Amino acid sequence: MMLLAATPGIAPFQRVLGIRNIPYRGPLIRVLAGVLGNMAPREDLLMLPDQGVVFQGNAYRVGDLVDGIAIRQEEAPENFTAIDILLEGYAGILVQGATLEVGMPSSAASEYLRRVPVDDAITAQIALISAEIALEADAGAEEPVAAEPLVFMAPKAAAGPLPSLKLPMQRKS
Repeated sequence: MMLLAATPGIAPFQRVLGIRNIPYRGPLIRVLAGVLGNMAPREDLLMLPDQGVVFQGNAYRVGDLVDGIAIRQEEAPENFTAIDILLEGYAGILVQGATLEVGMPSSAASEYLRRVPVDDAITAQIALISAEIALEADAGAEEPVAAEPLVFMAPKAAAGPLPSLKLPMQRKS
């Protein structure tokens, strides 16, 4: 099985080496629909704080983008299961229109996926988008929330030999 990467300078197809289910409990970051620009993501996404996400042309640790409104932390519900997809390499993939890192970054990573620290300009951009979301909610528009948001978990820094992307799914009790 192959996965199509959306990363300039990286092989467009990455071989999927394996898929497994892993129970997960801990903090998640909810990114509301439309926060990352160009209508991305199209639905809410739940990610681990260390997940890399591309915003305004740079890669950031999603936990560093938390503003408490449009990007906020919450605990994973009980019976959460991660689907861990093991890839042959490192890339960015499109998920609901948002570009997320997959695999472990390396020194050979594309400039497009090199993580940078969050600065005042990015913080201000997130605040502006959050204000727009709050105004829409106040005006009676429904806050965009997916029935079952997608969840992504970045691989740990002390990685094994295989890069991975984990996609937790909530099991209904």
